[in-house]
Amino acid sequence: MFSRLSELLPTATLYRQGAVANLPKKPPMKEIAKVKATTKLGTKTLGAAMKDERSRLRAIAVVHNGELVFEKYIGIRPQDSHLWQSCSKTISSLLIHLLAEEDLISLDAPVTEYLDELADTGWKQVTVADVLHHKSGMDVEENNVSDPSHPVAQFYKSSLAARGEPSGPSQDELLREIDVLQDPGLAFQYGSINTQILGLLIERVTGKPWNDVASERVWSKIGMEGDGKVAITSTGELLNGGIIAGRLRDFARYGMIYTPSWHVVATEPIVSDSYLGKVYGAVDKEIFNKGYMGQRMNDNFGFKPGELGASYQWDAVFPDGDLYKSGRSGQALYVSPETDTVVVWFSTTWQSSLWLEGYAREIVTQVFRN
Repeated sequence: MFSRLSELLPTATLYRQGAVANLPKKPPMKEIAKVKATTKLGTKTLGAAMKDERSRLRAIAVVHNGELVFEKYIGIRPQDSHLWQSCSKTISSLLIHLLAEEDLISLDAPVTEYLDELADTGWKQVTVADVLHHKSGMDVEENNVSDPSHPVAQFYKSSLAARGEPSGPSQDELLREIDVLQDPGLAFQYGSINTQILGLLIERVTGKPWNDVASERVWSKIGMEGDGKVAITSTGELLNGGIIAGRLRDFARYGMIYTPSWHVVATEPIVSDSYLGKVYGAVDKEIFNKGYMGQRMNDNFGFKPGELGASYQWDAVFPDGDLYKSGRSGQALYVSPETDTVVVWFSTTWQSSLWLEGYAREIVTQVFRN
């Protein structure tokens, strides 16, 4: 499935357009492979971790100052698309930010102002900002996937049902079944259902399918090599929350729009000047460790509670301004605006049991921040 998305699930297209943005390629920086990190594999260099079959790393790229300084393919080819998984959640957060700047949506408004079909559900107390920052207070945290009766598990079943396979209730139906867990704003509780709400909001205020909005505002403007694919459920819902596939270099190009080298891939800024300030300003470190994702980020990056935070669908916002987003089964998107660096990789770790997250930050810290 990781490299065969459109063969297994119905998909919509994220369209590329125009000339491919050339990524100047430098001889591989040997010091990147020598970077050491401590993960569940132990303390190893990146080179050793890539050779460790338990890591299931399939491809990695590092871009610095707009140049491709490290690239390695282990299990796929450069022309292959691969699932970005939840790393793609940041596309929806960027779109929401842009729509808010254009006064097409208000972050302070309840989501039911735009999605009136949810007016008689627990979502009526949740604002756009609450779902944007994963603090909706709804019972959507993804530590419930092992309970087949829970709406989160049903959401996954609906998302991954193959062509012709019964999927159960539609995602629109499942959204109405989500219970209120607590008041909004009390905890950072990560859930793809929050992102699915963002996708519905984007479609509702623009009057267009999510993939068309993402194509027009992002994908078509950054010199992508290939089209992207976003899965569609058997009942017709676009899965903007993670079932999206594209090439590794295009993954890196996407990360570059958040850095000073955005001009290498685009002729105009895609990320508005106010975006990073909004991301940093929305961080609430006090609630970060009150959900499983915040605890995982602290553990895997070696931070104490109260030092990291999250916002705008990023899993971790670091004190130095770096941003990190993970994807199920080991995908990674690390953006360092200060050092003008992007680290991306694809992986197929079994049951997401081995996370190499520490390497992303250590590459930036040991090679580009010293």
